[in-house]
Amino acid sequence: MTQRFIRRHRLKKQDPSAAVSDPVEPIMYYLDPGAPEPIRSALLDGARWWNQAFEAAGYRDAFQVTLRPDSISPLDARYNVINWVHRSTRGWSTGGSVSDPRTGEIIKGVVTLGSLRVRQDYMIAEGLLSPYTEGDELTPEIAEWALARIRQLSAHEVGHTIGLGHNYYNSTAGRISVMDYPHPLVTLNGDGSLDHSQVYDVGIGDWDKVAVTFGYQDFVGGGDDEAALIRVLEDAWDDDVRYMSNQDVQTTPQADQWANGTDMADELDRMMDVRSVAMSRFGEAAIKNGMPMATIEEVLVPLYLHHRYQVESTASVMGGVGYIYATRGDGLRPVWHIAAEYQNRALDALIRTLSPSELALPTSVLEAIPPRPPGYGRTRELFPRYTGSAFDALTPAFVAASHTVNNILTADRAARLVEQKMLDPSMPGLNDVLQRLFQAAFEGEANNSYETEIRNTVAGVVIERVKSLAETAPMMQVRAQSTLALRTLAGRLAEMEPYDASVLLQLEIRRFLGRPYDSGQMPSSVSAPPGAPIGQPAMDWLGLLEPWCTWIDGEWR
Repeated sequence: MTQRFIRRHRLKKQDPSAAVSDPVEPIMYYLDPGAPEPIRSALLDGARWWNQAFEAAGYRDAFQVTLRPDSISPLDARYNVINWVHRSTRGWSTGGSVSDPRTGEIIKGVVTLGSLRVRQDYMIAEGLLSPYTEGDELTPEIAEWALARIRQLSAHEVGHTIGLGHNYYNSTAGRISVMDYPHPLVTLNGDGSLDHSQVYDVGIGDWDKVAVTFGYQDFVGGGDDEAALIRVLEDAWDDDVRYMSNQDVQTTPQADQWANGTDMADELDRMMDVRSVAMSRFGEAAIKNGMPMATIEEVLVPLYLHHRYQVESTASVMGGVGYIYATRGDGLRPVWHIAAEYQNRALDALIRTLSPSELALPTSVLEAIPPRPPGYGRTRELFPRYTGSAFDALTPAFVAASHTVNNILTADRAARLVEQKMLDPSMPGLNDVLQRLFQAAFEGEANNSYETEIRNTVAGVVIERVKSLAETAPMMQVRAQSTLALRTLAGRLAEMEPYDASVLLQLEIRRFLGRPYDSGQMPSSVSAPPGAPIGQPAMDWLGLLEPWCTWIDGEWR
């Protein structure tokens, strides 16, 4: 038998009968005094947001955050701490805890916040805004942007240490949880300017209040009031304040990381519009006077890939499944397929990201980025290149196109597309999606030779991904449909007026289809759930079933 506990700090009301009461002992967190200003104040502000959630649960000043005095060691198990760690490269911030496995009581919360997050937010903002028109302007709006993210980050990681997991649910109520991964919300004004006044949310979210109320509420008479707890969740449900976490992303468009809004197709189109406006203005105004022109690339990368996470969210619509964590007897519909109309709109938005005109870099940008000077070596934060030290005009398109195509054609998504078409012929199937991708890759509009080569690049990306499905997808039907699609495409390419890329890709497909059989590389398959040690191994006939012989290379073995 498994018994599950909510992980939570010890917290009791002085007066359990009061609607709002002081705690017997507050939950105290201590911030690393090494955090510099104004970062320090932002960290304190964000962590203290949690007091709003405890107030909603009936506590007054139950959650307190202060600077850690020298007399307290951050390693002391008696104290909850928020550590500020400097990093010269990117890394995760974390919120961990030490808890008693017998009761779920959290003994010590340990938050580790990395300093490099500030640099990332600055680069995102600089790419979008290109704020240095004169070259030496102060940018208080970007500083506030970064501090807003730090407040949210502090609240997020502290939330883990008081027992909350990630909540990526896309609610019609808006941004409902600091336990989400928030994407900066930048919108277009009517005059074409960018509005970042609400780039990050402020304060604790509605879900966070629900979770703390459910986990920490002190009922009259002690113990838990099951009916009252159910009402907490039902009231939240009615307001579309729900919970979905890490395991839910990619399968359903109801839950996504780094996403805004509830209609993923519309949001991707909106973000592409923002990206297009920012790209049209991008140039040397993205860096300060005195910086090497080559460093424009550092700021270009997050702008060019501004839509990368929304691509992942929109791809989750394709072959997506809507569901809830239903329980027997609740009367709720547990699972349903995403509407065909929504899936088709999502595919339209995704194919837009493969358009050569969207992927082409402005000439002004291509002419502004020289090779890297001494002391400014290449890092993984820059685009890869085939051109040696010179900036490569095609690999950014290759990177972005690969991201879109690989997210559309994951093996599990392809399998869901096959099955949804099988169950409902009106739904888009795998072959429908493949044909749309082939059309975009070979018939998309190209306005000049640069865009033509980008289209060829996209075509190569699509074919390589379909080849991968045809060879390695675990589901036989996915391999079969992918193989047939490639065979049909090779015939179409042979009928087209030949050009260099079409000839190469046709030969690549035929070489792949004519490859020798390799008996040593079989796609992985599903297996039966384990039988032993619950039953006798001899009774586990499904798991132990083995063929007497196998047909390999023209003979039985």
